[in-house]
Amino acid sequence: MKRRQAIRQIAVVSSGLALLPSCNFQSSTAYKSYKHLPLKNKQYQLIDALQAAILPPENMPADIPESPLDYMLTKINDCYSMDDIQKYIAGLNDFQQYISNTFNKPFKKLNIEQKTQALNSISTDEKLPKSVKSFVQTNKKLTVEYFTQSEAYQVNHFGFEFMPSRYAGCVQI
Repeated sequence: MKRRQAIRQIAVVSSGLALLPSCNFQSSTAYKSYKHLPLKNKQYQLIDALQAAILPPENMPADIPESPLDYMLTKINDCYSMDDIQKYIAGLNDFQQYISNTFNKPFKKLNIEQKTQALNSISTDEKLPKSVKSFVQTNKKLTVEYFTQSEAYQVNHFGFEFMPSRYAGCVQI
């Protein structure tokens, strides 16, 4: 009787071990899923690396609850039309292709000088497709918008105070 249980357990464990290499433990659960924006993990990582190149994370205030990636992709998912989303995804694919053809490695593995060179060449090169330029411009615009609309930037840079401002109860007139 115990022999049968042992053989059954060995069969279960060996089939589990055979299936283990096909499991993807870095599924898309690491990133939010967006209804209109079907992206893969590598594309999320590319966009995140591009945002870090545009606005380094060292310059970001630490108390902002939402990441720039979440802000940007939520804005694209919720506010852009389906045509604009398709153009964005096409620009993302063309950008990946351009970087891999130019530098022979992914954008994430480039050093700071190469990233700066790539972004400068994209803004000045007229031979590139419009989709690549549009993709990079959209990322720049939304990254800067994320930073300039943060509470820390508004308070520290502009001296913003939320309405109705300060209350001065007993003031001599």
